[in-house]
Amino acid sequence: MTRSAFALAVPLALSLCACAGPRPPAAEPGPPLPEPMYAPAQVKPGRLEYAPDRSTFAPILTERFPYPTQPEANAAYRRLLASAPPDRTYPVSVWLFGCKPGALDAQTARVTRYGGPVVHCATDFLDAGGRRVRRETANFYYYADVWNMQPAYPPRTAVPWRNRERSPKDFWWWVPGRDRYE
Repeated sequence: MTRSAFALAVPLALSLCACAGPRPPAAEPGPPLPEPMYAPAQVKPGRLEYAPDRSTFAPILTERFPYPTQPEANAAYRRLLASAPPDRTYPVSVWLFGCKPGALDAQTARVTRYGGPVVHCATDFLDAGGRRVRRETANFYYYADVWNMQPAYPPRTAVPWRNRERSPKDFWWWVPGRDRYE
Protein backbone atom coordinates (compact mmCIF):
# COMPACT_ATOMS: atom_id res chain seq x y z
CA MET A 1 0.00 0.00 0.00
CA THR A 2 1.39 3.38 -0.91
CA ARG A 3 1.88 6.15 1.56
CA SER A 4 -0.87 8.38 0.04
CA ALA A 5 -3.45 5.57 0.01
CA PHE A 6 -2.60 4.76 3.63
CA ALA A 7 -2.94 8.45 4.56
CA LEU A 8 -6.46 8.48 3.06
CA ALA A 9 -7.60 5.13 4.48
CA VAL A 10 -6.70 5.79 8.13
CA PRO A 11 -8.87 8.94 8.63
CA LEU A 12 -11.76 7.30 6.78
CA ALA A 13 -11.57 4.19 8.98
CA LEU A 14 -11.34 6.26 12.15
CA SER A 15 -14.37 8.38 11.22
CA LEU A 16 -16.43 5.29 10.43
CA CYS A 17 -15.45 3.69 13.73
CA ALA A 18 -16.41 6.84 15.61
CA CYS A 19 -19.89 6.78 14.08
CA ALA A 20 -20.57 3.21 15.12
CA GLY A 21 -19.42 3.58 18.74
CA PRO A 22 -21.89 3.36 21.61
CA ARG A 23 -23.38 6.56 22.92
CA PRO A 24 -22.56 7.69 26.42
CA PRO A 25 -25.49 7.25 28.81
CA ALA A 26 -27.84 10.23 28.98
CA ALA A 27 -27.55 12.29 32.10
CA GLU A 28 -30.60 12.23 34.34
CA PRO A 29 -32.04 15.74 34.65
CA GLY A 30 -32.77 15.26 38.34
CA PRO A 31 -35.79 16.66 40.12
CA PRO A 32 -37.37 19.71 38.51
CA LEU A 33 -36.82 23.11 40.06
CA PRO A 34 -39.74 24.36 42.17
CA GLU A 35 -42.16 26.59 40.31
CA PRO A 36 -44.20 29.27 42.05
CA MET A 37 -47.97 28.95 41.96
CA TYR A 38 -49.64 32.13 40.71
CA ALA A 39 -53.24 33.24 40.46
CA PRO A 40 -54.29 36.24 38.37
CA ALA A 41 -55.11 39.37 40.36
CA GLN A 42 -58.39 39.75 38.51
CA VAL A 43 -60.13 38.13 35.58
CA LYS A 44 -61.65 40.45 33.00
CA PRO A 45 -62.84 39.32 29.58
CA GLY A 46 -60.56 40.57 26.83
CA ARG A 47 -57.71 41.45 29.18
CA LEU A 48 -54.46 39.48 29.33
CA GLU A 49 -53.37 38.74 32.89
CA TYR A 50 -49.74 38.67 34.02
CA ALA A 51 -48.03 36.79 36.85
CA PRO A 52 -45.71 38.71 39.22
CA ASP A 53 -42.69 37.53 37.19
CA ARG A 54 -44.27 39.16 34.07
CA SER A 55 -45.07 35.84 32.39
CA THR A 56 -48.58 35.54 30.95
CA PHE A 57 -51.51 33.30 31.75
CA ALA A 58 -53.80 31.90 29.07
CA PRO A 59 -55.72 34.67 27.26
CA ILE A 60 -59.09 33.28 28.40
CA LEU A 61 -59.63 32.52 32.09
CA THR A 62 -62.99 31.80 33.71
CA GLU A 63 -62.39 32.78 37.33
CA ARG A 64 -59.70 33.82 39.79
CA PHE A 65 -57.88 30.55 40.53
CA PRO A 66 -54.26 29.29 40.38
CA TYR A 67 -53.27 28.61 36.77
CA PRO A 68 -49.98 27.68 35.10
CA THR A 69 -48.30 30.46 33.16
CA GLN A 70 -47.19 29.88 29.57
CA PRO A 71 -43.55 29.04 30.56
CA GLU A 72 -44.75 26.70 33.32
CA ALA A 73 -47.05 24.90 30.88
CA ASN A 74 -44.14 24.43 28.46
CA ALA A 75 -41.95 23.10 31.27
CA ALA A 76 -44.70 20.61 32.18
CA TYR A 77 -44.94 19.58 28.52
CA ARG A 78 -41.17 19.01 28.32
CA ARG A 79 -41.31 16.85 31.45
CA LEU A 80 -44.10 14.85 29.84
CA LEU A 81 -42.08 14.44 26.63
CA ALA A 82 -39.13 13.08 28.63
CA SER A 83 -41.21 9.99 29.43
CA ALA A 84 -42.68 9.62 25.91
CA PRO A 85 -41.48 6.88 23.53
CA PRO A 86 -38.67 8.24 21.33
CA ASP A 87 -39.81 6.55 18.10
CA ARG A 88 -42.42 9.23 17.29
CA THR A 89 -42.29 12.91 16.47
CA TYR A 90 -44.01 15.32 18.83
CA PRO A 91 -44.89 19.02 18.72
CA VAL A 92 -42.14 21.26 20.06
CA SER A 93 -44.10 23.43 22.50
CA VAL A 94 -47.56 24.27 23.80
CA TRP A 95 -49.54 27.47 24.13
CA LEU A 96 -52.48 27.73 26.51
CA PHE A 97 -55.58 29.25 24.95
CA GLY A 98 -58.23 29.06 27.66
CA CYS A 99 -58.30 27.55 31.16
CA LYS A 100 -60.96 26.65 33.70
CA PRO A 101 -60.71 25.06 37.16
CA GLY A 102 -61.32 21.31 37.39
CA ALA A 103 -60.06 18.26 35.52
CA LEU A 104 -61.64 16.86 32.37
CA ASP A 105 -62.35 13.15 32.81
CA ALA A 106 -61.29 11.35 29.63
CA GLN A 107 -63.83 8.56 30.05
CA THR A 108 -66.99 10.54 30.82
CA ALA A 109 -66.00 13.89 29.24
CA ARG A 110 -67.19 15.67 32.40
CA VAL A 111 -65.32 18.23 34.46
CA THR A 112 -64.66 17.40 38.11
CA ARG A 113 -63.71 20.15 40.56
CA TYR A 114 -61.01 19.40 43.11
CA GLY A 115 -59.92 21.24 46.23
CA GLY A 116 -56.36 21.72 44.99
CA PRO A 117 -54.96 23.56 41.97
CA VAL A 118 -56.23 21.42 39.10
CA VAL A 119 -57.25 23.08 35.82
CA HIS A 120 -58.06 21.98 32.30
CA CYS A 121 -56.96 24.10 29.37
CA ALA A 122 -57.55 24.28 25.66
CA THR A 123 -53.96 23.74 24.60
CA ASP A 124 -52.43 24.48 21.20
CA PHE A 125 -49.57 22.17 20.24
CA LEU A 126 -47.01 24.07 18.14
CA ASP A 127 -44.37 22.92 15.67
CA ALA A 128 -40.82 24.29 15.44
CA GLY A 129 -42.04 27.23 13.34
CA GLY A 130 -44.63 28.25 15.93
CA ARG A 131 -47.58 27.07 13.83
CA ARG A 132 -50.48 25.29 15.50
CA VAL A 133 -50.50 21.57 14.79
CA ARG A 134 -53.64 20.79 16.79
CA ARG A 135 -55.70 21.98 19.76
CA GLU A 136 -56.59 19.54 22.51
CA THR A 137 -57.68 19.67 26.11
CA ALA A 138 -55.03 18.97 28.73
CA ASN A 139 -55.27 18.82 32.50
CA PHE A 140 -52.66 20.65 34.56
CA TYR A 141 -52.16 19.97 38.26
CA TYR A 142 -49.75 21.42 40.78
CA TYR A 143 -47.91 18.64 42.62
CA ALA A 144 -44.49 18.53 44.31
CA ASP A 145 -43.97 22.28 43.69
CA VAL A 146 -44.26 21.99 39.88
CA TRP A 147 -47.07 22.08 37.34
CA ASN A 148 -47.64 18.72 35.65
CA MET A 149 -49.49 18.06 32.41
CA GLN A 150 -51.87 15.19 31.70
CA PRO A 151 -53.39 14.96 28.21
CA ALA A 152 -57.11 14.18 28.18
CA TYR A 153 -58.67 12.45 25.21
CA PRO A 154 -62.44 12.57 25.80
CA PRO A 155 -64.77 10.62 23.51
CA ARG A 156 -65.80 12.57 20.43
CA THR A 157 -68.85 10.53 19.43
CA ALA A 158 -72.36 10.73 20.79
CA VAL A 159 -73.25 8.31 23.54
CA PRO A 160 -74.90 5.16 22.16
CA TRP A 161 -78.17 5.57 24.09
CA ARG A 162 -78.87 9.12 22.97
CA ASN A 163 -82.17 9.52 21.06
CA ARG A 164 -82.90 5.80 21.14
CA GLU A 165 -85.02 5.57 24.26
CA ARG A 166 -88.45 7.12 24.20
CA SER A 167 -90.46 8.23 27.16
CA PRO A 168 -93.54 6.15 27.93
CA LYS A 169 -96.77 7.65 26.58
CA ASP A 170 -99.72 8.33 28.84
CA PHE A 171 -102.86 7.90 26.79
CA TRP A 172 -105.03 9.40 29.55
CA TRP A 173 -103.13 12.73 29.66
CA TRP A 174 -106.20 14.68 28.58
CA VAL A 175 -108.42 13.59 31.53
CA PRO A 176 -108.90 16.57 33.92
CA GLY A 177 -107.86 16.16 37.56
CA ARG A 178 -105.19 13.53 36.89
CA ASP A 179 -101.82 13.89 38.57
CA ARG A 180 -99.25 14.25 35.79
CA TYR A 181 -96.27 13.16 37.92
CA GLU A 182 -97.13 9.56 38.72
